[in-house]
Amino acid sequence: MSTKATEHPSNPYFLQLLSAAIWERPLDETLFEGLDKSLWREIASMAYRQSVSALVGDKAVSLPAESLPPGDITMRFISVIEQTRQTNLKMIGVLKELKEEYTREGFPFLLLKGLANGVNYPEPLLRNPGDIDLLLYNKEDYDRLYGWLTQNGVDIQPEGDLHFSFILNGIHVENHYRTTYFTNRWYSRRFVRLERNVLNKGEFAAAEIDSYLSVSVLPVTFNALFLFHHLFRHFVSSGIGLRHVCDWILFLHKHREDIDGDEFTRLARRFALLYPMQLFARVAIDYLGAPESIFPFPMTSNKRHAEKVIYDILDSGNFGFYRSGKKRPKEKMARMWFSYVRGIKRTLKFGSISLQHFAIIPFTALFSRLKKGFKD
Repeated sequence: MSTKATEHPSNPYFLQLLSAAIWERPLDETLFEGLDKSLWREIASMAYRQSVSALVGDKAVSLPAESLPPGDITMRFISVIEQTRQTNLKMIGVLKELKEEYTREGFPFLLLKGLANGVNYPEPLLRNPGDIDLLLYNKEDYDRLYGWLTQNGVDIQPEGDLHFSFILNGIHVENHYRTTYFTNRWYSRRFVRLERNVLNKGEFAAAEIDSYLSVSVLPVTFNALFLFHHLFRHFVSSGIGLRHVCDWILFLHKHREDIDGDEFTRLARRFALLYPMQLFARVAIDYLGAPESIFPFPMTSNKRHAEKVIYDILDSGNFGFYRSGKKRPKEKMARMWFSYVRGIKRTLKFGSISLQHFAIIPFTALFSRLKKGFKD
C-alpha cells in the first residue's frame, strides 16, 4: 500500500478490517494483538467517516480476546452494529408498506441503491442505511403520485430537480423521475435518451430484499453504470466515503456473469467514464482486496492517480463531510466564494483524471450557490 494513502498508522488496520468484512475473508488476528487504544479509536472514527461502521465493527468484535479493541470501543461497535441492523429492518418494513400502497394505487416503481445494494453484501443488515430511493419510471406517474400524496396529507419536501421526498415512520423516502444527471449538460442530454430507452423496454431485474419482499430494480448492465456514475458524480463535486465504492464493487462481484462487458465498456467510453472506472477499480484491488476478475473492462496500471483517489476518499469521508482544512463559512457570500474556490482547486487536482467532468465544477458550484442565495 502507498505510504501517502495510508499515512495514518491506523489506516492499514482499518482497510484490513473492511476488506475482510466485504469479502468474508479471515483476518490475520496477530496483527491486532496489543493494538494501541489511540489506533483503535482512530479506526472507529475512520469507519464512521467512511460510513462503514457496522461492517468494520462486526469484524473487530469477532477477534479473539487478546486482539479485541478496548472495552469501551468494543461496546461502541456492538451498539452501532445493533442500531444498523434495526434501522435496516425498519427500512425493509417501510419499503414493504410502500410497495403495497403504490401497487394498489397504480404507481409502479424501481428501487434505486440503498436496500437494493445491501443484498450484495455478505450480511445485508450491516450495510450503513441511507434513504429509500424509488424511481417512478412511467413519466406521468411522478406528477400523479405527487398529487395523490398531497391529497392524503403527506408533508412533501421538493428536493432539487430529480425528486421530492417525505418521511414515513422516521425513514426518508425519495421519489425520483430520473435516476441521475451529469453536471456536463452534453453528457446529461445523452444520458436522458439512454435512460428513456432502457426504461421503455421494461426489462427490469429483481432484488430479493428478504424472504418476503421482492422489488424491481434497474437492468443489471445499466445499473452497474448508474451506480458508478452516482459515486463518481459525488466524488467530482465534493467527495465520497468507501461505502459508495463497496456498493459498486459488490454489485459487480454478484452480477459479473450477467453484465454485458462489451456493452458496459462501450457505455463507459460514451460517457467519458472508462478511465475513472479503471482508477476506482485499481483502488478496490490495491486497497480493498477486490479480485480483478469482477471488472467488465480492461485494467489500468496507473497507480499514481489511484493513490490520489484513495487519499482523497480517506481524507474527505462520506460526501466530503469530513475533509481536513478550512470549513465552509456561515456568511452567504463567503459560502459562495468558498464553493467556487474549492471547485477550482478540485478541478486542478483531478482534472487530469476526467477533464470532461471536472472542468465545469467551479462554475456549477458558484451558480448553484447564487441560485440558492437568491431563494434565501
